[in-house]
Amino acid sequence: MNIIIYAVILIVAISAFSFFLLWLIFMIDSIVRGHDLPTSRRATKALFKIISEHKTARNFYDLGCAHGALACRIERKFPTFCVYAIDNNSVRIFFAKIRAFLFRQNIKFLRKDIFEVNLNDADIIYTYLWYDIMPPLEKKLQRELKQGTVVITNTSNFPTWKPIQKIVTYPKASKMSDFETLFVYQKT
Repeated sequence: MNIIIYAVILIVAISAFSFFLLWLIFMIDSIVRGHDLPTSRRATKALFKIISEHKTARNFYDLGCAHGALACRIERKFPTFCVYAIDNNSVRIFFAKIRAFLFRQNIKFLRKDIFEVNLNDADIIYTYLWYDIMPPLEKKLQRELKQGTVVITNTSNFPTWKPIQKIVTYPKASKMSDFETLFVYQKT
């Protein structure tokens, strides 16, 4: 009986240590590589509404998916979508894959630079990226996307591409900035 108790204690200790180690890696990655710009619940609800208006969409891309929270919400809300979630950080993709596995979700997580991914089959693209990435991303999207593809950016917008819609999710904050404002574009 003592051996079983010791085995259980050992398993619990190893599990706790493993969990702590993963948490530590997660935290160090966030500190060293910067925060991952998580999409708020308000912005997600607005995003769901935008996506619902595009009935024929099938391929959804989350560029800069970080830990995969939004990709998981999209896949749960729109189970017929093929969801691609892309980030260039191995640690973030690792945690995103764990999240999807635990919730039994079928999401294609890719550890790649978003500028190296072919997006010509995308129907809807979402990004919540830094301002300095937007000019080269705009050029890539204008070059690669098929006509009718919807692109939704959060907070950061494209320098020359004019949005067809602008959705303010935090009205008080928007008076000072475009915080959590969704810019909707469509490739013509």
